[in-house]
Amino acid sequence: MTPWILAAKLFVTTAAGLASGVDAPATGEAAKPGSPVAPTASSTASTASPASTASPASPASPASPASPASPATTATTATTSSPGTLSITPKKGPRTPIEVTTGRSSEPRPAAPEAELGLWPDDASRLPRLEPPGVVRGPTPGRSPLLGWSGALAEPSFVDRTHRVPWFPRPPSFGATMRVGEHFKFDVYFGGNPTGIAEASVVAREPGPNGTPDRIRLEGSARTSGVAALLTTIVYDMAAILDAETGAPLQTGSITKREGMATTYKRRETVGTFFGRGFVEITDDKDGKMTSARKRLPSDTFDPLSVMAWVRSLDLEPGEKAKAHALDGHALLRVDITALGPTRTSAMPPLAAALNISQDQVVAYDGVITRVDRFGAAIPGRKAYKMRVWVSSEGRRIPLMIESDLWLGVVRLILTQYDPPTDSAPSRAPAPKAN
Repeated sequence: MTPWILAAKLFVTTAAGLASGVDAPATGEAAKPGSPVAPTASSTASTASPASTASPASPASPASPASPASPATTATTATTSSPGTLSITPKKGPRTPIEVTTGRSSEPRPAAPEAELGLWPDDASRLPRLEPPGVVRGPTPGRSPLLGWSGALAEPSFVDRTHRVPWFPRPPSFGATMRVGEHFKFDVYFGGNPTGIAEASVVAREPGPNGTPDRIRLEGSARTSGVAALLTTIVYDMAAILDAETGAPLQTGSITKREGMATTYKRRETVGTFFGRGFVEITDDKDGKMTSARKRLPSDTFDPLSVMAWVRSLDLEPGEKAKAHALDGHALLRVDITALGPTRTSAMPPLAAALNISQDQVVAYDGVITRVDRFGAAIPGRKAYKMRVWVSSEGRRIPLMIESDLWLGVVRLILTQYDPPTDSAPSRAPAPKAN
């Protein structure tokens, strides 16, 4: 057994020297003096020679099955000046690590696209995550012959276990009701006291980029005045780009500046880019702290300016209802509208007489604004605010007054200035009725 043990020691020593690149100990020292088989220097040299006959116990032979070196990394064994000393020099050094390149820049992409409509110039566009289709619930046509328990078993209640987004019908197109040049100015009253001024206007209609449909630009602003300006100063500017045909929002941005009383921020800029109907990307810059978020929305979601244009375009019979959603910053709101029909009011703004609008040419709409989640369910603990809008019905559809209740009191907007459209388009066509 002694020759096999020596061969094993030589194998281990050669492997260690090959891995570490240091000289292996002398072969003569590995054998004990009293051993029956003690290899000498001449036998060692003959063993390391490539021309020697392969032996199962010879670890340095290339043909030996116990040899650890492969043909690509075979070590060269040479004898030094001192007899019995083995020097092992590997032919190849350690491999250099290979850098793995992904082909994409490590620089992060901005939260909001630089293009106005959110179209990336390359093919690496970020698309919304796919989800199951919306749920459509409707009455079954006809009448079932089964009644009672039999009818309930024939049509069991539907349970949506995947919690999918409900299906919302798209509102009818109302782009034709927005005319370039129209300008509205309102005085804001809170608790009967003047507290601010609000304005809204249809600025321009321009063709879309790269052959896309025409777009309409809306602008709005609000600022505090009167008694409220003594406590705090708030300046709010907003702009929205809508589809000129459907009125769907494409991009919206707002800047809020606050001074005076202690506030959580001084300047806030919010930009929302709509990737079609049902998906939006929001960037929020609050005093230099940038955040971004992506949200799925109902397909009938507008921004604050376009939702007021939608309410203005409604032509409902008394008792008819309409519903849509609005995105105000990060808050998703559901707007439920009920038509009240022609309404005479004693609080008619003085400007109505100058615009030749009589008491019988005013219709009123009641509304409820509810904070909801993306599935359309009301958020617990959030108050639902009521509102009422008075609009002229003589064809121009001018909003004369807007009233809403807040947790502190009632806010009322009264029209004080109206500029007619400046374009040469024909008179306004009646808006389509909601489904």
